[in-house]
Amino acid sequence: MQDGKIQFIKRLISFGLSRLQFDGNPIKHSLNLFSYSSVLKVFSEHSAGLFHLHWINNDTLSVFDFDKIPSGSIITLHDEWLYCGAEHYYKVLDSTDCFEHGYPLFIKGIVGFPWNSIIWKVKLKKLSNRRDLIYTVPSSWMLGRAKLSLILKNADVRLLPNPIDVEVFKPSTADETSQFRISIDCSDDSFIFCFGAVGGKSSYLKGAALLEKALNILHQDLVESTSRRVKILMFGGQQYGEGKYAGFDTFYLGHISKPEDLAKVYASADCVVVPSLVESFGQVAAEALACETPVISFESSGLKDIVTNNITGLCAEPFSVGSLAEKLKIMLEWSVVERRRLAKNGRKHVVRNFSSLVVAEQYKRIINDAFKLKNTE
Repeated sequence: MQDGKIQFIKRLISFGLSRLQFDGNPIKHSLNLFSYSSVLKVFSEHSAGLFHLHWINNDTLSVFDFDKIPSGSIITLHDEWLYCGAEHYYKVLDSTDCFEHGYPLFIKGIVGFPWNSIIWKVKLKKLSNRRDLIYTVPSSWMLGRAKLSLILKNADVRLLPNPIDVEVFKPSTADETSQFRISIDCSDDSFIFCFGAVGGKSSYLKGAALLEKALNILHQDLVESTSRRVKILMFGGQQYGEGKYAGFDTFYLGHISKPEDLAKVYASADCVVVPSLVESFGQVAAEALACETPVISFESSGLKDIVTNNITGLCAEPFSVGSLAEKLKIMLEWSVVERRRLAKNGRKHVVRNFSSLVVAEQYKRIINDAFKLKNTE
């Protein structure tokens, strides 16, 4: 209990210190100045074991203790923090490339304490020369970014997608779909665009603001009878019940905890929209396609492994509101046959590339290689 209180205080200190830097990047920043003592204890007492680290932020493991990660460990990157500075994603709308060439101590546009530079340099020192670790990333986009970075360019980085349980995320029956639509006061004739994200429509990186602008354009472009057919379905966040969003009738489902319930939501929609600015993988897109619901997204980041234009969905030009609105209208005007073609292709793609059995085989090979790596040290 005492360790937990001490750790909480450490996290508060680390968070407070991070606020001394202002770099214009609105996403989360982590300094990881401190380690949770229990983690270091486990490393020390079970160094002969094989570790797979999925999360080291929130001061779980200090950047200064990265050299204490046991040999042969597997480290999975769920965002870009490990090869960047303090930010969890590099500036997605910026073409500069500090993670490729290094973070100067003083960078134009960044004011305050130069945490990005300091944290990056510590990571570089602790990790760039380690050849006894295996890193995994969930998308081809992240694999390319990691291999471009100064910290991981010589490291063993593998592609390991997030697994999708295709026995849970699957198409619903016609009766199930009809019952769900009735429960949210949508007829079979309604066209449902679905959007979901942790934090709901307030999430910056998930692109809710861009979606709202695109839907406003779409609403102005439709005749009244068609506009009445369009319904917006949203999940994530705390809002629940009926409302209006960009002029369209909207139903907010709040937080959905059960995967089975989420699968019914996907399957009952006509299209799932994923307007994210950046995705390390694209979980929502993959789950929706597994449910045979076509997806609209920007052609960017990890989503490029999942959504292929005119094959599994439609891809808008990053990060054009006009292009996104155009794709929404195309999907709305397409026939059921055209949308079903995308839907069938989408499920086949997910089953072939991201199903649990496929990813498990890839994971087994990585584990075997990690044991070999550990035994050679």
